[in-house]
Amino acid sequence: MARFRFRLEASLRIAEQALEGAQREFAQEVKIWKGLLEANDIQQVQCNVAQEGQRDAGLHRPSELGICQLFASEQQLRLYQCNAELRSQEHIMEKARHIVLEAHREVEKLERLKEKQSKAFLLAELQKEQKILDETGQVLHWRRQIVNTT
Repeated sequence: MARFRFRLEASLRIAEQALEGAQREFAQEVKIWKGLLEANDIQQVQCNVAQEGQRDAGLHRPSELGICQLFASEQQLRLYQCNAELRSQEHIMEKARHIVLEAHREVEKLERLKEKQSKAFLLAELQKEQKILDETGQVLHWRRQIVNTT
């Protein structure tokens, strides 16, 4: 029986490698996003502390209010920057996720094609085998008739 050979096997391997690379890239972008998310949370806490210090200075230490306001506004600015970086990374992460999905679709498409061609090949081989068996049966039947008539 002949062996099935998928003509696009090289393309399938390349698509699988592309998928693996895209998955690694996506994982790296998610890791960066998680780091930025953690940094954003820390900055939010620092901003809250600075605002609390500003309130406290306004109530109890008016001479320090200017410095506290400056510090609080600096912390607020850093929080906005963290939020902007986080949104930017979310956009980058979404692009990487889209690339993974496209690569996955390509691999699935080639795998379905391979399976379909493999089934068609197997069916054709089974039909050939059945044809050979039928022909062998006819030859044996004719030989018996010839032997029985002579």
